[in-house]
Amino acid sequence: MKPVLVSVKSIQRNKEGEELKMELVSEGKFYVKDGTQYIVYEESELTEMKGVTTVIKVLPGGSVLLLRLGKLRQRQEFRKGKVTRSQYDTPVGTFDVQMKTYECRADLLDGVGTIQLGYDVHIEGVSANYTQLTITVQEDQA
Repeated sequence: MKPVLVSVKSIQRNKEGEELKMELVSEGKFYVKDGTQYIVYEESELTEMKGVTTVIKVLPGGSVLLLRLGKLRQRQEFRKGKVTRSQYDTPVGTFDVQMKTYECRADLLDGVGTIQLGYDVHIEGVSANYTQLTITVQEDQA
């Protein structure tokens, strides 16, 4: 496993065009297993997901799988041009989630590079938002 710094830049846009921007940096680990690239990091209090481990899997075919483990549980696949469904398990209940992915690009070389995701997210009982994520991974020199 290689220590990495994971920077997640998020822009969420609602139907009215209002944007919410956020950027977080976390220490994490990178490794490859059976041709799949893994990025693993702990969420922080800033995301209101302290106690949650996020696993990003970059699959050989180009799709990206996001796993959240801990007090929140989610398994979401991103494949360009596809609609995928999952469940989001939280302490207050389980919600159905639907994603339509417009952009899914991963350019990682030995754990360094970027992942670009652009998608509409529909959470049961909540209006849809467009989200653009840029995940930048670099070696942790510390």
